[in-house]
This record gives sequence, C-alpha cells and structure tokens, in this order.
Amino acid sequence: MGDPESTSPPSGTGDGGRARRHAAGAATVIALTVGAVATKRTLAYFAASPTLEQCHTLVDRYVEQSLRKRDETIQPSHLAAAVAQARTTYEHEQDAQECSLHLTRAQVECAAASPDVDQLERCLQ
Repeated sequence: MGDPESTSPPSGTGDGGRARRHAAGAATVIALTVGAVATKRTLAYFAASPTLEQCHTLVDRYVEQSLRKRDETIQPSHLAAAVAQARTTYEHEQDAQECSLHLTRAQVECAAASPDVDQLERCLQ
C-alpha cells in the first residue's frame, strides 16, 4: 500500500514536547481553578455576615417569589398569609440560621433586591 515509514508517527522530540506542553497547560488550568475556588472561599470567610433578621427577610422573599412563580395571579392577601404561615415553621428558622452562617451580606442584599426567584437563587451561588 504505502510506505510503512509514512504511517508511523514521527520520531524525535516533537511529540514529547507537545505532550509536555499539553500537560503543562492542563496543570495551569487546574491550578487556576483551585486558586479561584480557594480565593472565593477565603473572601466569603472574611466578608460581612448578614444578620439573622436580614436572613428571615430573605427567606420570606424566597417564599414569596416561589409562590409568585407557581401562580402569577396569586392575590396579595393569600401571598401575605402564606409568607406569615411559612415564618412559623421550623424550616423557615433553620433556613434563616443557615443563611446567617453560610452566606455573605452582599449575597443576601443581592437576593433581597431580586425581581424573581431565579435571580434570587443566582445571587446565592
């Protein structure tokens, strides 16, 4: 068919050099990713924490926005009653506690100002 030498990979340092460059590139990407995650966690650790009341307000806002997403025609009185009922639950208190421990004040302020539940969730990531 053809010359056997033309189908074999070229010999020499070209392939080894390419492999080393690929490995170095992969290592750089991994190092940058790890660095970005570590930086984000460090900044979150030192960032101002929200108050428990801010977190209760955020959980109320989440309940409200979730209900509006499910039913855009929900009556304001029904919405207020549902939020008031949710505030009496154990889950509401737990969510507020978790918020005060694990979120930053900037995340909570962003979420509280969100026009809908989707944007609210993006603020908390």
